[in-house]
Amino acid sequence: MLVHPIGVGIGKWYYDRLLKSFADEYSDLQQSRLVFLSPDLLGSYTASSPISSDTGRELKKFPLLNITDWAEQLEQLMSEYEMRSCKEGHEINNWAIVANGGCAPIALKVAKSAKDKSAPFEKDLTNVVISSPPRLPFFLEGSDPKRVQRSYRTLSGIVGNLFWRYALRNKGKFIQTFSEHNLVGSPASLGNQWTPNCVSAARHLGGMSKYSTFAFLAGALQDGCEDSLNALKGTDVKIDFIRGTDRKQRRRPKSYFWKRKPSKKPAETESEVQQETVENYVQKNGNRGGTSLIGGRISLAWEDSEGYARELITLLTS
Repeated sequence: MLVHPIGVGIGKWYYDRLLKSFADEYSDLQQSRLVFLSPDLLGSYTASSPISSDTGRELKKFPLLNITDWAEQLEQLMSEYEMRSCKEGHEINNWAIVANGGCAPIALKVAKSAKDKSAPFEKDLTNVVISSPPRLPFFLEGSDPKRVQRSYRTLSGIVGNLFWRYALRNKGKFIQTFSEHNLVGSPASLGNQWTPNCVSAARHLGGMSKYSTFAFLAGALQDGCEDSLNALKGTDVKIDFIRGTDRKQRRRPKSYFWKRKPSKKPAETESEVQQETVENYVQKNGNRGGTSLIGGRISLAWEDSEGYARELITLLTS
């Protein structure tokens, strides 16, 4: 299961290059048969036309989405695929879930549900792969829910609409500039399709995908993953990482709408958390797999799709 990032116009197309690399290089794998599911997350691209469960009518805007909403969507898709594959005679053996950066909490939530048997799918989830992982505090500290709600209301109004129009003007010039400065190691790696894809997806269905981006900017994914990590502690679920070799420190994108809860840990402990990596933390929990390095900075599956495909195959089949 491939979980795409959330942002202006980002959708399942984010993995197009990766899936092409798999098709070109690994279509004749002898040892195993790999199946990839790459859906649009709720509120993104083609999945941005919400219907009220009470009235059956199309909603004009999304409620504030959260980690559980996105995780349950993927769990249901995984369950449906299990049933279909069983009927078609190519039953799967196990699941792996792959996420990039800030969407790691979704993948870990699905893994937790699988481990505590609350997910609707039946097969074991054995691998979580996180590329471009944020720093450890992101995984352990949560944001203020009231602040997230206020921020989302603000973004869903005039402020957000003005931002959306600005982002899409001049054929997505802002998207191109922002991506070059913050999402990739080399601007050339964006190619000719990145910005047109973003603009096209962002305009799809009247721009309804803006609400998932607003939820992201408001901090809906900044809720911490400590519960999920604790649930996986000491289990046989392997957590692997893929990092980019371009570690240049440029302007880091900031949101003025979310802020993590103040830490209640002693100063010494807080300092240790700041210095510790998520890999070290996962290793202490007994879930550490491997860390692979490929070209790129943040958007690795797009920047270096061949390297990503190679390392993903290695992680999942080793």
